[in-house]
Amino acid sequence: MRRLDDPFFPIGRARAEGHLERPGGHRIYWQDAGARDGVPLVLVHGGPGGASSDAYRRTLDGDAFRIVQFDQRGCGRSEPAGRLEENTLQATIDDMEAIRAHLDIDRWVVAGGSWGSTVAIAYAEAHPLRALALVCVGTWLVRRKDVEWWFQGVRTLFPELWETFAAPIPEHERSDLRRAYCERILRDGDEAAARRLYLYEEGFMHFDVPLAPADPARGRDYGRIFAHYAAHDFFLRENQLVEDAPRIAELPALLITGRYDACTTPDNAYDLARALPRSELRIVAGAGHYPTERALAVACAGASADVLRMLQRSGA
Repeated sequence: MRRLDDPFFPIGRARAEGHLERPGGHRIYWQDAGARDGVPLVLVHGGPGGASSDAYRRTLDGDAFRIVQFDQRGCGRSEPAGRLEENTLQATIDDMEAIRAHLDIDRWVVAGGSWGSTVAIAYAEAHPLRALALVCVGTWLVRRKDVEWWFQGVRTLFPELWETFAAPIPEHERSDLRRAYCERILRDGDEAAARRLYLYEEGFMHFDVPLAPADPARGRDYGRIFAHYAAHDFFLRENQLVEDAPRIAELPALLITGRYDACTTPDNAYDLARALPRSELRIVAGAGHYPTERALAVACAGASADVLRMLQRSGA
């Protein structure tokens, strides 16, 4: 029995899982859970460099949705771990299409949080006829100003964290920490720098005090993959996701963001909402970046019913 103040849904066991062989020597881990006959939904994890988790299904109604998850190239249970060769956003979009075909799904709701929202938007814009709706939590458009904020602007709110992050870098390089960290991680193979990048992000993503400290052991592969994407402008041209928004102008979209999200700041979701006439924007008071923290969790859990309503209204 659920408590009345519990925003989460039960996490059912995955019905099926496996690895899909893909170009470049990658084997993509996928998982199929929820209602077999439910509305198909693909849930894209964050990062770049993160991983899927059963716990992410806590904010989705498993009785209403068929929930597909996967680990992006080099991430989580996908193989080989940390592989950078042929690891691009476009390859991830192709992997999603391969998983959709493998599971014999015609169309699905495309959902993601943080970097997962970036992938979800890019996928929907590349394959609008395969998307039933778009759901983004903590929208990240990875424009130059968004990336500049991530590496430099965070000092405004977290000066002591930023100073710790910048301290190992010579002072004359600190005006471009993206370049400095990418060079050390990718060119020099500096594993300590990769871990620092990971711990830096973990430090400003939380609004509430974390229940447990971040695990530095995750930092090596996470930092390498993040730096790989950052060094290539996340494989997007400047403002691409907003400029290509007309491709999904008729798609129902729900954009949820925390008012105090210091990682993917609310202007990202606001600017995308302005470009999507059928979108609903929700800026959640008292919320940060993590969808497992109370305020944002309540909003995300309520999204299941909202998405079903939006689909019914659109006739999908």
